[in-house]
Amino acid sequence: MPEEEMNDLDDEASDFEPESDAEEEDVKLPEAKANAIYDRDGIMDKLGDMSWPQDVPWIHRLSVDVDRGQEQEVDVNDDLARELSFYTQALEGTREAYEKLHSMGLPFLRPSDYYAEMVKTDSHMEKVKGRLLAEKRKMEEADERKKAREAKKLAKEVQAQKQKERAKQKKGEIEAVKKWRKQRQQSGFSGGDKDGDLPFDFEDGKTFERTGKKRPGVAPGDRSGGKSRQGGVKGRKGMDKKMKKRETRDSKFGFGGKKGMKKQNTAKTTDDLRGFKQSDTSGNKKRKR
Repeated sequence: MPEEEMNDLDDEASDFEPESDAEEEDVKLPEAKANAIYDRDGIMDKLGDMSWPQDVPWIHRLSVDVDRGQEQEVDVNDDLARELSFYTQALEGTREAYEKLHSMGLPFLRPSDYYAEMVKTDSHMEKVKGRLLAEKRKMEEADERKKAREAKKLAKEVQAQKQKERAKQKKGEIEAVKKWRKQRQQSGFSGGDKDGDLPFDFEDGKTFERTGKKRPGVAPGDRSGGKSRQGGVKGRKGMDKKMKKRETRDSKFGFGGKKGMKKQNTAKTTDDLRGFKQSDTSGNKKRKR
């Protein structure tokens, strides 16, 4: 728009600016002009030309008139009542239009295989979907971590409760044993006989100690009682088989002699000093580090 027209519009807008309250009281409304024309018939004719004819089928107009004269008058200042009235009127109009279209047998619902062009592109919707899935995944992970913390806390509480129960049970058993021994002593039972009271070391806080006795043929820490070294019946049979195979091979190919401990010193090699040279050590005065 040219600048001159913009300036004219600004001038016209400034002419219609509201004045102060004091000036509004003195302003008088303009009187009707003597040559004013009010052509009611002409206006109605133009309205008839612009409006739809009465004989046009309803499918071309799709206008629905809802008669709500029987209802109470709605207060326009009450937002909730006003919006509820709009909603009820639109719902009734929709039902009436649905019944008309259904009675006429015209298709008005979207077919199941109809795909309209979306406002947003597929790539944009894929991004939106990925973002929603990521948020959902984060929420699920947060819930899982929360459940794991609660389960861990519950497990600790259960473990502490079990330890308390075990300690309580142990204490009760010790008290029962002490009570039993006290009753036996009061009944006059002598403790020197074979059936006397046995000393319970756990009452004095002593721990179990292993004896220092050694069993012949049993290695320390061997819980099998020496059977692991001897081997069972299967182990002896396996050793017998190996020995028989070794003897068969030695008789066929011969025995090459003992190969181990060739470099081990004997009394003869220890006394032999022929390979020892004194000059080698006397000339070397510096200590090698």
